[in-house]
Parts: sequence; structure tokens; C-alpha cells
Amino acid sequence: MKKYIVAFAISAIVSHLVFVAFLPKLILVLYFFTTTSAGYEENKIYHAPPINASQRTVVLPSPNLLYSFCIYDISEKPLLIEVKVPENTYWSVSFYDSSTNNFFTINDRDVRDEARILLVKGNADVKNAIVVRAKDEHGFILFRTFIPDKNIIPELEALRKQWKCEPAETYLFD
Repeated sequence: MKKYIVAFAISAIVSHLVFVAFLPKLILVLYFFTTTSAGYEENKIYHAPPINASQRTVVLPSPNLLYSFCIYDISEKPLLIEVKVPENTYWSVSFYDSSTNNFFTINDRDVRDEARILLVKGNADVKNAIVVRAKDEHGFILFRTFIPDKNIIPELEALRKQWKCEPAETYLFD
């Protein structure tokens, strides 16, 4: 009987460790599958509409935030993210690797006016850009903007339409 208990305990521990190790990867694989099968392309920014009770494109969304996202693939080229930062409201960009680990976040306290971010998989020194080194070639970027007043949603939406998340042709910027 003790043999069976020990075997069960060992298999339970191993199963738990495998589950914990691979669950984040599985979550992102499912996320990529559902977003790409829904027509979302890599290295392109998408803007979710304002959150309401019937619409949830983001996990545990806040109705006081506007969400945008970009699924990235930097296996061939680095990714250039250009964002005009909204005035007088909270704004952030968070980068997640293929295991759903947040590896970089920047917000309106760090950047004023315009953020120019280059996501690379290796080393790069670039003038006029914030260089972010990704651990993986695949992941996603989540943009959040606080809505202080519902009346400025059209203004924030117009600003979001100017944002870019696209492969960088060169590391050289003016």
C-alpha cells in the first residue's frame, strides 16, 4: 500500500510541476490561436472598443480603460512602436513574452508627448528610441489608457488611430 501512496505522491508532484511550467505557454498558444483565427495579424496594432457589460476582448477589463494590443513576432525584424501619449491621463504600454511574463512597462510618468520604442531580440543602440530587449521572438504588447471623462473618448480614439506597431526597416532614426 505504501508503494502506491509514494507512487501517487510522486506522480502528483511531477504532474503539478509540469502543469505549472507549461500553463503560461499554453495560455499564450491558445491566445495566439484565437486571435489569429479571428483575423488578427502579427506586428499590427488593434484597438478594442470601450468596454461595456457585453463586450470583453481583454481578460478582467476595466470600463475606465481603453485597451489596444499588438501580437508581435520579431524573428525577422525588430518592431517599432510609436505612440503619441495622451495628455492629462494615465497611459501605459506593457510587454509580455511567450510565457505571459511582463518584461517591460512604460507609462505617462516615464514618457511625455511621444513614445518611440524599438523591440529587439538582440542588442541594439538607437538614438531617439527606447530600446526594449525581448527574451522571446513572440509575445504581445498591451496598451492601456485611462478614460477620465466619457466625453473625451472620441479624442482618445483619434489619438489611438495614430499609434503604430510595425516591423522596423532600419535601426536608424532621425
